[in-house]
Amino acid sequence: VTGVRQVVEIPGGVAVVADSTWAAWRGRDALEVRWDEGENAGISTESLRAAFHEKLAGPAAAARQEGDAEAALSRAVRKIEAIYELPFLAHASIEPMSCIADARADRCEVWAPTQAPQWAHRAVSGILELPPEKVRVNTILSGGAFGRRLVFDFVTEAVQLSKATGLPVKVVWTREDDMRHDFYRPMSVHRLSAALGASGEVAAWSHRIAAPSIVAQLFGEEAAAGEPDAVDGAAGLPYAIPNVLVDYVRVNTPVPAGWWRSVYNTQNAFVNECFLDEIAQATGTDPFELRRRLLPEGSRLRRVLETAADRAGWGGVLPPGRFRGIACHESFGSFVAQVAEVSPGPPVRVHRVVCVVDCGIAAHPDGVIAQMEGGVTFGLSAALGERIRVERGRIVEANFDGYPVLRFAEAPPIEVHIVPSGEAPGGAGEPGVPVIAPAVANALLAATGRPWRSLPFGGGGAGRE
Repeated sequence: VTGVRQVVEIPGGVAVVADSTWAAWRGRDALEVRWDEGENAGISTESLRAAFHEKLAGPAAAARQEGDAEAALSRAVRKIEAIYELPFLAHASIEPMSCIADARADRCEVWAPTQAPQWAHRAVSGILELPPEKVRVNTILSGGAFGRRLVFDFVTEAVQLSKATGLPVKVVWTREDDMRHDFYRPMSVHRLSAALGASGEVAAWSHRIAAPSIVAQLFGEEAAAGEPDAVDGAAGLPYAIPNVLVDYVRVNTPVPAGWWRSVYNTQNAFVNECFLDEIAQATGTDPFELRRRLLPEGSRLRRVLETAADRAGWGGVLPPGRFRGIACHESFGSFVAQVAEVSPGPPVRVHRVVCVVDCGIAAHPDGVIAQMEGGVTFGLSAALGERIRVERGRIVEANFDGYPVLRFAEAPPIEVHIVPSGEAPGGAGEPGVPVIAPAVANALLAATGRPWRSLPFGGGGAGRE
């Protein structure tokens, strides 16, 4: 291929070095590589799922234990149980991974869209065995990140190639490489049980989580000591239930795991809020009223919940075929409630979202509104269509045809209301994400009478029950 200069093996794979990106990609297409399939060639989504369920049935470590949930469940007048499953998710940022590196014998300069320039700097210094002051990392606009660019593999690739060729190198991944070599939001499996009293009160709540630890997979077991990261959003269950048990079993996988916008809160908020609606259904209670009853009077989460219900017209008449779902969650120091107006289809269609946020002092209200709108859109995209599957040790999805990101025509109007607050500022970029999926799922429960316990559900088919 005209313009191709070298083919270079580096620890991350095989690189084609050329005079232009186009020539490099054409050379890559022409390249024949004999791969060692490695020890993970046989894994699949189903084999991983089986491993998660096996672990779920074994011992687990308690992350929160109040009262005696197991005893309360054993003597319950009525008990309900559910299994929830969530898939791997890609970051799917609009710009694939890219980096420019100029590695010399005595210094190195890098231009990278990195979310963690200090980590990238440390890695480059180690690879080249240069003192830190001889390495310069220029942080450029990210083109979308959502946690993917915290990991610096694309930076080290550029540095390794520059060192191997003796030239400044610009690394540009193809969309297919970007999708198939991500650090994914982990898959997880959840088992929940609730004990209901004679009057329908929630007497006990048990939530067991089987999931990888992102910290352990990226940095090792020692770094993951202490409270497990996978219980974020679950151990802090805000509802006044006398007996609560949240426990966790770690199931690390060969599939690379990484931080994804709002991290584990997206999984645990979905599970918590959907299961609470199942309890409401079992007890014949309005889902809003059940939450309101279980939240302390005057609490910030109860306030956003009440405001969202009021602004959405909760309980009011809807057009034929439409249903409402409600959910709320606290994460990153902010409190969010959302009401989704949904028609079940197929396909599932979201017509309106009302989002209420208490993020403390809103220093830049327009910025908060934009972040809530972006968070709702990001979370809704994952809820309706996104999933990553594994077959024969490889990622199946390669581009947006198989990993459908929400299109403009599918995006609903989003009404954002900021609760005035004098509290310390919380986050805005992440707290809008976790609440939308359970709000939509709860609307679907209201529409179909069936719980939707797995994602995505964009095609109108019910999740695994």
